[in-house]
Amino acid sequence: MDKKDALVIEPGDEILIRYRVLANKEVVDTSQEPIVLRVGEGKFMPIVENALVGHKTGERVIVLVSPEEHYGKYDPKKIQVVPSEKIPEGTNPGSIVKIQDEYGVVHPAILKKVEEGLAVVDFNHPLAGKTLRFEVDILGIKKKDSSSEDQEEARGEQ
Repeated sequence: MDKKDALVIEPGDEILIRYRVLANKEVVDTSQEPIVLRVGEGKFMPIVENALVGHKTGERVIVLVSPEEHYGKYDPKKIQVVPSEKIPEGTNPGSIVKIQDEYGVVHPAILKKVEEGLAVVDFNHPLAGKTLRFEVDILGIKKKDSSSEDQEEARGEQ
């Protein structure tokens, strides 16, 4: 067996990956170019990084992440009614607006509707309550404690 075939991802390794994230079959994030990720560093959610351990170059790893493991469940209590003057004029429903609370802290919210001097806004994260599907293509592995000739680099198809 070739030495390269034996390389599997372990915590602390640097890996070259491409990824995309879907929610309800809609792409919500994607890497335009391959990125370097140190496994266990916390760049991605722990469940995703942990799922990469044991995999090899050329593999695609698919991880389903429940709402509890990212932005939480959708909370209907986070829908509030505010005076419409807090909303910039010309803002359309579905747009993200910034609302200042009574303590001066600004919070992002999604404008649901405006009517009769009142605006309905949703302070839930747009991905709250959705299961995320991470699709990660492993393009290369650089071991955390090996010399340069032991490295497997992604070359060719990128």
